[in-house]
Amino acid sequence: MKSKKQIIFMFILANLFSAINFILLQSYSGAVICFFAILQTFINKIFEKKQQQVPKIIIVIYIMISIILGIITFNNMIDMLPIICSILYTITIIQNKEKNIRRISLVNIILWIIYDIVYQAYTAAISDSLMTISTIVGIYRFDYKLNKNESAK
Repeated sequence: MKSKKQIIFMFILANLFSAINFILLQSYSGAVICFFAILQTFINKIFEKKQQQVPKIIIVIYIMISIILGIITFNNMIDMLPIICSILYTITIIQNKEKNIRRISLVNIILWIIYDIVYQAYTAAISDSLMTISTIVGIYRFDYKLNKNESAK
């Protein structure tokens, strides 16, 4: 995806389908974090429509809620990954540059793939793998190749 709006829309869809998948697999840590990511996105959209930055206190609250949700649903060490992913997601959606969004997202998606595989969420793993490929292509097309072409001019 080229624009932030498109990228964020795909995040919402991916989180919704992943949350449903995790609920069906009784992987509640991942499900809760995915639903929280959707909520964060909608709250941030309100600020964006008002052309305001998300206040730092709300970012801190997001991170605290991510940690609390992770602790509440914690079963084993792999359940740390959704907490880390939630914090990365918080950092991702407050970025203004698509380049930063793509790079942080790449790390986030790779961590989700590990979680997907451990909890046998193979559909989510396939989806996240496709998002990884798409993100890598996006990084190449819009960040690397575009910059390389611009510097050659």
